[in-house]
Amino acid sequence: MDSRIKIGFIGYSDNFETYKKTLAWFDEDVEYQGAWFYNEDKPNDYYDEVFRNHEELLESSDAIFFFGDKIRKKVLSDTIKAFKHVFIDDYTALMNSDVEQYQKLVAEANTIAQVSFPKMYYWGIQDLQEEYTKIRNIYISHEYPYHMQRQSVDLSSEVMAVIKLINEDVIRAHETFTPLISKKTEMETIELDFATGATASIVGLPCGFFDRHEMRIIAEKNLAYIDLRKREWHSLKPAKLRGSTTNLIKGLASLPEVGDIEQFEVQDFIDSITDETYEPFISFKDIADLHKCVAMLENTEE
Repeated sequence: MDSRIKIGFIGYSDNFETYKKTLAWFDEDVEYQGAWFYNEDKPNDYYDEVFRNHEELLESSDAIFFFGDKIRKKVLSDTIKAFKHVFIDDYTALMNSDVEQYQKLVAEANTIAQVSFPKMYYWGIQDLQEEYTKIRNIYISHEYPYHMQRQSVDLSSEVMAVIKLINEDVIRAHETFTPLISKKTEMETIELDFATGATASIVGLPCGFFDRHEMRIIAEKNLAYIDLRKREWHSLKPAKLRGSTTNLIKGLASLPEVGDIEQFEVQDFIDSITDETYEPFISFKDIADLHKCVAMLENTEE
């Protein structure tokens, strides 16, 4: 009996073919069934099975990959209610008020729902999660050099990284903008307070002197500096010597190589489905938490 997970695709984006090729790496674990495209908008170079509607695709599949930054609410709801596992290619498709409803549907169906978030893998957030517990403060600075002529910095991924690392509810979020060399170019500063008392500061500088992207973590017995651009990880912690309470040791390491991020994501998806002890790295709950935080920032009073 074939125990492979039958996977179907819905929608289309630039990542469609990338994930389709990635499934070939897991041909012993998964089987590609075909696709259904919104508005029958089939790519010109697609020659595999095309289903007439999403209902037929659901009948032949165990899991569905959704592509694009827009997902039809009914189609996603039908998929979850049909007890199918789901993988969302673009997290922005869930950044709306419906995300909590989807989260509840997934919990009721007891299925796996995973969301693609490549930067979380590239920045090594999983490894940092395991290393740092009882985090008290996180500081992130993302600076672009002036010659890149940016007017703003999108800090959504940085907010998601902080939420994953501190792993608690955000109870306060404040956002300020500081005009730089022109009225349209602003430095963005985000301040977050968490239920545990932990705090975070995130600064986006679109017009600076350096190409810099750094993170600092203050945990209970650990300090860390992570260069997210160079992928260098510096740590400062008490020396593990008998009777030593004041000596500190400094460490330097490279964040683990991630290789093909899509392979990591698909492997997580498969493991989450087949192993009850394994959970997807980015779930609907994580996106719901991010959406709540962003909504709080948007409501910041001037």
